[in-house]
Amino acid sequence: MLSALVAQYQRPDSFSLTQDLPNEIILLTDQTTVTLSNIEISSQLFLVLLEKTRVTVGESFSITKHARNEDCIRENSMAINSPFCLGGYDAVSSLVLENIRRMPPSSIGCVLKEVTFTETGLINILPKLRINKDKVIEWLRLDTNEKEHVAIIHEQSQTFCVGGVEKMELTGYAVSILPELRIYEDCVVEKLLIAATGKEQIAPILDKEQPFYIGRVKKLNLEHYAVNILPKMRTHGDSMAEWLELYASEDESVARILEHNQSIYIGRVKTIWLENYAVSILPKLEIHEDNKIRRLMLRASEEKHVSAILAQDQTFFVRGVKIIWLEDYAVRTLTKLRIHEDNIMLYFLLFADGEQFSKILGEKDNSIELGRIISFGLRIPREIRRKLRYSLVDERGKEVAEKKYEEEESWLSEEKERSCQRMLFLE
Repeated sequence: MLSALVAQYQRPDSFSLTQDLPNEIILLTDQTTVTLSNIEISSQLFLVLLEKTRVTVGESFSITKHARNEDCIRENSMAINSPFCLGGYDAVSSLVLENIRRMPPSSIGCVLKEVTFTETGLINILPKLRINKDKVIEWLRLDTNEKEHVAIIHEQSQTFCVGGVEKMELTGYAVSILPELRIYEDCVVEKLLIAATGKEQIAPILDKEQPFYIGRVKKLNLEHYAVNILPKMRTHGDSMAEWLELYASEDESVARILEHNQSIYIGRVKTIWLENYAVSILPKLEIHEDNKIRRLMLRASEEKHVSAILAQDQTFFVRGVKIIWLEDYAVRTLTKLRIHEDNIMLYFLLFADGEQFSKILGEKDNSIELGRIISFGLRIPREIRRKLRYSLVDERGKEVAEKKYEEEESWLSEEKERSCQRMLFLE
């Protein structure tokens, strides 16, 4: 009965979608070529057409927010006051991918508030979007564990612009498209998080000889294998990063960096936070000659995380640092750090237990130079102090006598104390 009813409907080979729809019922199928030109449709209708028909995008086409009780087909206006969220969370059919592959670059006008694509081939549509330059995307999230979900972007091998972005998060194979992605040069990205759980996810980046530009970024987080792409990244020459955080849970996450005897220029940065195996690349980080690091924070939860840095014969200088925070096995890197004697630190803190301090306790007395430290900012166990060479000064830099502290071993193991200190230094 139903099949007989459907059979009587028109099934055109081609159909041009306009604001004035025909009076009769027309059945659009996966054999119908639907032309979208000089029209604006809702994002939801657009995704349905991608899934069910053969889509051809022409001139002056845009998508907009889907709203109930409003027309989903209207005259093309690119209304700049109607930014919307574009997203997809499911696998898509081969027809959708064919449609995306045929679309010209920057052919779909839109004004976006957020973009979230998770485990979907819709990520490939990004180069096809013509994003309004007068609006900034608040959050761009791309996440996939499937190589095919970014295959079209790599096939067509063209850079594309996503306009201005406040926060961006790329994980899995989505990381591999970072060199093709462009942001407006005058835009400042508040946070850029890049995480890759396998080396194959960053292989396309490492295979490229040339570095790539990420512009102005305030807070940069690289996690797991993504740490290996740090040498390929270039920021704007005049920008100042508030925060650089590197987390590596496996030795292969930094293997590429350690294999090459080259420094990594990171420009101007206020805070450097390295965790676990990422601690081992500290000697390779090169900052701008005029830059002074406010915070250097290292944490290594296992002894093997610092074995590479301790195996090096040479020491390395950290200049202009105001706060040093070393936690767990990262305290052992103190034997490799060298701080100029004229430097004045606001805080110097060590958080570890007896076994983690063993490397320092084996050093000669007064053999580790720390420079000058504000008197209230020294937070280290009593038995460690005799291994260090430092001067306590007041806020004006005038030398003061060292106070006789009581034993404070208990505070080293109290997580509450650590949390309070973190809140103080991470503001």
